[in-house]
Amino acid sequence: MVENTINERLLQFRKNLSKCVNVTTKQYTNKELILSYTPIKKRIGFITYGKAFIIKTDIDGNTTIMRELKENDIFSNLFFQNSEDEIYIISNEYTEVTFIDYNSTLKNCHLNCPFHTNLVVQLFELLIEDNRQQNEKIELLSKRSVREKLIFFLKRRTNKDNIFKVTTSYKAIAEYIAVDRSNLMRELNKMEKEGLIKKEGRIIKMYI
Repeated sequence: MVENTINERLLQFRKNLSKCVNVTTKQYTNKELILSYTPIKKRIGFITYGKAFIIKTDIDGNTTIMRELKENDIFSNLFFQNSEDEIYIISNEYTEVTFIDYNSTLKNCHLNCPFHTNLVVQLFELLIEDNRQQNEKIELLSKRSVREKLIFFLKRRTNKDNIFKVTTSYKAIAEYIAVDRSNLMRELNKMEKEGLIKKEGRIIKMYI
């Protein structure tokens, strides 16, 4: 019932949004390129359903997951243009994306509707969230040891009961915190033996 309500709200939002800006929808299979930077075609989009990763590849070919995108998250290649590295978005499962024409968001809406204003507000929120994500990434990468990175990562994602649920994979987590998966699993096992965490399947309970 709740899921149906959310889907209805998304459909209504898309319907109203298309009255004042150009909107297109596209489906992607798993591991398919959704968006990369181009100075000519500026795009804004949001995940209708599914998941995707913002991925960075440096000049040495090293790949890092910068951020996970899930349903209702908004993104844009406008924020890729100042990076020396290649940044792109790739689907992590079957994913649907709604794209909003960037140029039409800059024009005054002839209908003077609240949805256009809400879109601009959401874009500002995206800037704030993107800045927060980047600051977190910088702080994370400043940690020297695997344990420091792992604790930093987990503490910012546990719920009020200090529980973290692995929704992607340990390989994805390892890539995000820039360590080898084997080193990540080794450190998790050490922390569990020391009583700092407890693993039960894809659930991690923290005691620190």
